[in-house]
Amino acid sequence: MVGVDQAEDPFASASDIKPAPKEFGKVYNGRYHMPLLSGECGPKSVKDADYVSGGIQRMTNLVGAAEDTRALNVWEQAMALVGLALSPELYEELTLMVHQARSDGVNFELLREYPRLREALAGTPQDSGESIVGRAKHAAKANAAAQRGTNRHTAWEHRGETGELIGTPAMQEHVVDVERVLAKAGLERVPGLSERIVRNTEIGAVGKFDDILREISSGRFLMADLKTKAREFFTFVTVDAQLAGYAYSDWMLATRPARDGGNVASYVPGPRYHVDLTEGVILHAPSDGSPAHLDRADLVQGWRVAQLARQIVDVRANGKSAARHVASIWGVQS
Repeated sequence: MVGVDQAEDPFASASDIKPAPKEFGKVYNGRYHMPLLSGECGPKSVKDADYVSGGIQRMTNLVGAAEDTRALNVWEQAMALVGLALSPELYEELTLMVHQARSDGVNFELLREYPRLREALAGTPQDSGESIVGRAKHAAKANAAAQRGTNRHTAWEHRGETGELIGTPAMQEHVVDVERVLAKAGLERVPGLSERIVRNTEIGAVGKFDDILREISSGRFLMADLKTKAREFFTFVTVDAQLAGYAYSDWMLATRPARDGGNVASYVPGPRYHVDLTEGVILHAPSDGSPAHLDRADLVQGWRVAQLARQIVDVRANGKSAARHVASIWGVQS
């Protein structure tokens, strides 16, 4: 009897197709899917669940709460406008969308009440690439530098895992340039400690660090992150906080493939018990080909910022919670 692959069967209903199991350490809807720690409870609605309910916030998103993003927002708006000017067909699509929405009685001042239209215009925090704004920014090449940086991160990760140089000659030179800078500073990558996922329970965040380096002269371990932005850092606030969040993480994820798909995961002691908690290393290798160099990350100040960011995120969440809306009714005591 010939077996039927439901995932490839065009006549199969949605209820017949089983979703692939989620993998621990992967990001779903903007949050990390992570296993439970000893004594931790999973979602009440799922029997014998072995994962954290709702996922865990990403480290970069958490520390971003402490950053002043106004300049970035203005730049993104400018790039979207440039993209519309460069793409007449995109401007036409936007015009049709707006006129149709107006005909349907949409009140644009209350755009938040029309999530489908809002997502078509600007996308979601997890995915904005197919929205009008996302495609306009792409037309203006606003994402070109970010993609170059992603490519070079991939080449750097592959070099650490296999020892091979991959990519274009420019990408390979980028990797070699970083290695030269590290060697000159007496630092080396530690095998098995690249692209590892860590969980920081104190600030409730998960992230993936690039490297842990060893100082050859002293044997000291240092948290490190590769940054590929073309210009010097305008501020080190989030960079310090990000590396501190990694360094102060008490758990690190260890995974292996599961027989039925997905993966089996466990925790091992995190960087907090091994790395220097006062300073880290920023591998600044601009994606435009400028020479690579090292910057010092202040993990003491960064840890203060990471803790502050946690407080800010919690305050924001409370401000729009159901309990706070109930308490806002005059005469009701919180």
